[in-house]
Amino acid sequence: MKKNLALGIFGLLVAFGLVLGAGANFRDYNADRSVHWNIVTDDNELIDLTPIQPYAYINDGGVLVVDISPNNPNYPGYGMGLSPNSEYNFDEVFEVSNDLWEEGMPIVVRITSDNTMIQFYGHEFDVHDSTTGQTVYASDMARNDVCFVVNNGDAVKVGMDFTVANDAPGTTNNAAVHIEAYRLGTEPAEIAGNCGQP
Repeated sequence: MKKNLALGIFGLLVAFGLVLGAGANFRDYNADRSVHWNIVTDDNELIDLTPIQPYAYINDGGVLVVDISPNNPNYPGYGMGLSPNSEYNFDEVFEVSNDLWEEGMPIVVRITSDNTMIQFYGHEFDVHDSTTGQTVYASDMARNDVCFVVNNGDAVKVGMDFTVANDAPGTTNNAAVHIEAYRLGTEPAEIAGNCGQP
């Protein structure tokens, strides 16, 4: 039985200002000016999404938000976003856990981004490129189509890589990111064997 979960991560919002101060597990940064990114998900409770980074939080509507802006309640008034012509990497933005499926049932999770400027990796060597099966454990290996196995009772930490183009101040981009979960053995053929499956 295929369990399919599309937790649309929507609303990639880019706006310019000052760079937000870096916090937990900030990997690297090089930049000229600033932009603001906002990513949200809709959780249908087939998997748990838990924010780890202070830039990620659950809003009043129960939605996971990744917000690098002065609107982030964890950083009120600090910074205005990310700089253009820059790349930001955060090792642990959120985690995907497998606590809601049957005991002993591993799941295969796939995360895709419609925007190549938003990519994913797992610094604990448990996230894979969905097309090649290569482990993507560092920001310079990040991909916009990744997958991994989560055993029952476990969690996988997902890092994010944000690459900002030479956009003019006030530029807004929209993108969609999706998270899908499948019971191990029911995942699509194109990712079978590429996600660290036993």
